[in-house]
Amino acid sequence: MRMCDSEGRLRPGRTAGVEVPASLVIVEGVVAKSINLSWWVQPVSRARKGMEKERETHQNLESELRQEAGREWAEEAAEDEHLTELMRRRRLNLGDAAREMVDRGQRVRVETGAQTFAGEVVFAGADYAIVERADDVVSIRLDAAIWTIEQIEVGGHEQSGGAATMKAHLTDIASTDESVRLIVGDGRALIGSIDLVAADYLEVNQDSLSVVVPFAQLVAVIRPRARF
Repeated sequence: MRMCDSEGRLRPGRTAGVEVPASLVIVEGVVAKSINLSWWVQPVSRARKGMEKERETHQNLESELRQEAGREWAEEAAEDEHLTELMRRRRLNLGDAAREMVDRGQRVRVETGAQTFAGEVVFAGADYAIVERADDVVSIRLDAAIWTIEQIEVGGHEQSGGAATMKAHLTDIASTDESVRLIVGDGRALIGSIDLVAADYLEVNQDSLSVVVPFAQLVAVIRPRARF
């Protein structure tokens, strides 16, 4: 006797002594195997994974491109800033450079041939600068020395007052009648008071003698720090 369901299909079980497996289905009298979808699901799963991997690769590439673009923009900005600063510095003169030393509190080593002065630049005029040392201050003509700028900065200074030029600075010193030490072009030092500041020279009273010093020969004036 056939074992059929309500629709007349053969149910799994024994029929006439024959074992009917559950994997067989009777459709209109035809025996067929049940459909196994694993052959279709696995390729779809692999395709999905491939798409996710490709999407991740694209995202990583976009991130790298953005980072590279950011680096290029930063490099271009730094280059533009460097060129701008270079163009600005090309317009400076010695007085401007000395004032920047003051603003940064720059320490320098100043060589005037036979003399070397090292200290912090604390004031700058149009044609001279004042270097402060432990025991004294040195007023130096900018164009009469070689200025070596050290990398150490100790804090800037705000300039207020002070003579704008070396000539005006010497006139201020002359008004105090103080004894100073003047360094001239050949390295010699004159010690005395400044009696007169003329158009292009000054007169120094040294041991009751009047010494005429052309401005072009004057290198530096050294005074005790307490008087600065």
